[in-house]
Amino acid sequence: MVAWLALLPGLLTGPVPPLVYPLDHPPAVTSTFGTYRISHHHAGLDLVTGGSEHVAVRAAADGEVYRIKRNSVGYGRAIYIRHPGGWQTVYAHLSSFAPALAHEVHARAGVEGDLRVAFNLKTPIPVTAGQVLGTVGTSGTDLVHLHFELRKGGSPVNPLTHGLPVPDTQPPRVARLLAIPVAPSAHVNQAHDAALFSFHDNTLAEPVRVSGDVRLLVEVPDRIDGSERDLTPHSVELRIDGKRWHLARYDLVSYADMRQTELDFEPGRQAAREGLFNKLYGEGPRVRVHVKPGRSLKSLRRGDHAAQIIARDAAGHATTATFTLRVEAPAPPCVVKRARLRHPKRPGAPTLPRVWRGETLVLPVPTLCDARAARVDVRLNGRRLSARQVRATRLDGKPALALTVPSDKDATIDIGTAPADGPATWVRIEAFAVKAEAEIKRGPVALDIGKDALFFDYPSEVWTAPNPGGDGLAAVSPLYRFANTWRPAKGYNVVRLKRTSPEADGPHVGVYLHDRGQFWRLGGLEKGDWLQAGTVHLGDLALMRDVQDPVIGEAYLDDHPAGPRLVVPITEKGAGLAQVTLTVDGRTMPVELQRAFDRALWLPGRRPAPGPHVIDVTARDRSGRTASKTMTVIWPDPSAPDGAHTDDDSAGPSD
Repeated sequence: MVAWLALLPGLLTGPVPPLVYPLDHPPAVTSTFGTYRISHHHAGLDLVTGGSEHVAVRAAADGEVYRIKRNSVGYGRAIYIRHPGGWQTVYAHLSSFAPALAHEVHARAGVEGDLRVAFNLKTPIPVTAGQVLGTVGTSGTDLVHLHFELRKGGSPVNPLTHGLPVPDTQPPRVARLLAIPVAPSAHVNQAHDAALFSFHDNTLAEPVRVSGDVRLLVEVPDRIDGSERDLTPHSVELRIDGKRWHLARYDLVSYADMRQTELDFEPGRQAAREGLFNKLYGEGPRVRVHVKPGRSLKSLRRGDHAAQIIARDAAGHATTATFTLRVEAPAPPCVVKRARLRHPKRPGAPTLPRVWRGETLVLPVPTLCDARAARVDVRLNGRRLSARQVRATRLDGKPALALTVPSDKDATIDIGTAPADGPATWVRIEAFAVKAEAEIKRGPVALDIGKDALFFDYPSEVWTAPNPGGDGLAAVSPLYRFANTWRPAKGYNVVRLKRTSPEADGPHVGVYLHDRGQFWRLGGLEKGDWLQAGTVHLGDLALMRDVQDPVIGEAYLDDHPAGPRLVVPITEKGAGLAQVTLTVDGRTMPVELQRAFDRALWLPGRRPAPGPHVIDVTARDRSGRTASKTMTVIWPDPSAPDGAHTDDDSAGPSD
């Protein structure tokens, strides 16, 4: 009996219903199925309207609305429709619901009740293909668009391969290849630098010269007619010597696969906006979209190998790019002379930037290949390493040493160099193991690693750097900079920073992440002399004080298909907005906070009476700073001509 029940979802699933395009707008896609998101593969398509919120969202097929959500985060306003054969469609980020659906929301939450509501309908509402569900919008997101999903038995599938009509006449483009050496003995073009290669006419002019454990990644932007953004194609394949080496195909994804995008794409370069690169190898647990996970190149024999990258889109267009992989023996910049050097009690910290790639540490040593035959002594936890354990390489054109650092225990790495006739210079790196349930403390920095927060363990270190301060923020600690940032991770860790100066005491101080010149508040829970927050990836962390209150602008009304909508501009340059409360004539109203647009919205459930209304707004940021403002807004008479609802004192710029 149980076995038959397990088969039931498959038996109930029939062919996909005929789909119509769900917007009253020419098709335009800005994000495709399966592409990178911070915590998951994108489960649908993002369909845009050129910034207009005056566009109707329509049912893509016959069915029944069985679930409705309303919020200012996540999917915002969202509608769920069931179709025959076990199929569902989802429509998210709406700015308003059609009247019948709005009535259901008001019946559940009240006309001006809590904005946050999610429920299944006791009596589903039948809809036909093309029936209006609401209007496109920005609820829960930072771009005017419709997030559209097609689900089969509850699992998201690719709408573009299941009949959604979107014109596509453009093939994908194989743009750049990224090769990264990840072991001490590995090289790309006889160096330990990550190397980028650009394709011209779908080929590389020169061979990609590799040795040892090298990983390949590729940038494969796709375009669909009407879109101005690079998209992820339907599949990306690597072939070597005619054999399939790696294949990722975006047919089906699951929200249960938390952060597996970090095993499929390169998160560090995406975060730095240096391009979206597909990994052409598998690491860690099996990724659902990897039909065949690739591996490193260390298993290839020496010599030339014919390689192909094949990118296909959902419309059937394919592009094949070719290049030569030349596997060769490493040629170190010099022969390292091993020696026993006199070890000081307190070696200094390295001043040159080093590179961490998982368990591999690469440290530039400019004097390594001096004509006077520099001597080298490398020790790991007091034990002198052999010549096989320390490799001479090149990094950024300079001689460097590469070695393996354990990921399961803390490590003290001492590196000494000396000319043939001179004293030794020593540097020390204190590494710690980032592993499940580890408790780490390094001076004013402490970490508690979550039980299920990592895909795999790795070593790291922390040092200080000058804090540049931020917009609306004052620095009260240096930057604490971690090594091995953007290693794939799947859960939160606890970070604590100690308040070591009087400036760090008092209100409005929190833990911030510094990323590309901007600070992001992670938290600020007080734990004695420490402030605590949560983070997934290690990065540049600091204690910052919020020194600026939110700034509330003049409220105004904008035209919306569901009726006039109140817009309150709110600028917050410090910790970020946490909450906005709105009262109209003394009555609290549900307000939609849109941080990305620096504004709060109120779409009335019941149209206010024409004439003046007193608006009270209070904004609180994440550090606890608040601001309040009282204004008067004149609500229009529905029978008045367009534009008669505002005047010079209350009107602001429209969307």
